[in-house]
Amino acid sequence: MDESRSSHIKFLWQSFLKGDDRSFAVVYQQYAESLLAYGYKFNVDKEIVHDALQEVFIDLYLKRDKVHIEIDNLKGYLFIALKNNLLKKILKNKRTTFEDIDTLQSDLHFDVEYSFQEQLIQLEISGETKQKLRQAINSLSPGQKEIIFLKFEEELDYPEIAKTLNITVESARKQLYRALKSLRNLIDPKVLQTFLFIFNTRFSHSAK
Repeated sequence: MDESRSSHIKFLWQSFLKGDDRSFAVVYQQYAESLLAYGYKFNVDKEIVHDALQEVFIDLYLKRDKVHIEIDNLKGYLFIALKNNLLKKILKNKRTTFEDIDTLQSDLHFDVEYSFQEQLIQLEISGETKQKLRQAINSLSPGQKEIIFLKFEEELDYPEIAKTLNITVESARKQLYRALKSLRNLIDPKVLQTFLFIFNTRFSHSAK
C-alpha cells in the first residue's frame, strides 16, 4: 500500500474509532472487494462469503469502543476475521466442536484461479507459455496457492500471513519459498519470470 493511501486509511480508521460512521462506510468500501475476492477462492457458496463479510464488519462496528487494531495491521486483521468466520460457519454446519478447527482448515479448500490469470490474455506471450504457467500453478497445493495470493495479490506481510494461516512467521516464509521453488522446478526460467513479472516482484526478494 502506498504512503498516501495508508495515511488516508489511518485517518478514516481513527475517525471511525471516534464515532464517525461515514468513515466506517468508506473503510468498508476500501476493503470489501479484496475480502470478497479472498473468500470466493474457498470452496464455499458466495452467499456464505457475503454473510461472513457482513458479520465481520458488524462485529467491528458493535465493538468499536473495545477494538485497538493498529492501522498497519487492519487489512491483515480483516482477512483473519473473515477466514475465522468462514471456519465457524463450517463448524456450525458440521455440528462439531472448536477442537476440530485444525482439521477443518482442510475443508476450507483454497483452489481457485488467481485473478492474474486474466492478465495473461493481455500479455504478448505464446499460448504454450500461458498453458505451462497455468499447469504449474494448478499443481501447487491449496496452501501454496493461498500463501502466494496473500503475499503477491493482497500484499500482506509475513506476520499478517502467519496469523491468517495460523502458522509461525518462519513457517510463512518457508512455505512461500517452497511454493516458488516448486514453480521454478516445474517451469523454465522464462515462464517463471513472466509469473513474477505479473506479481511485480522477484523470486530472490520474496523468498528471503
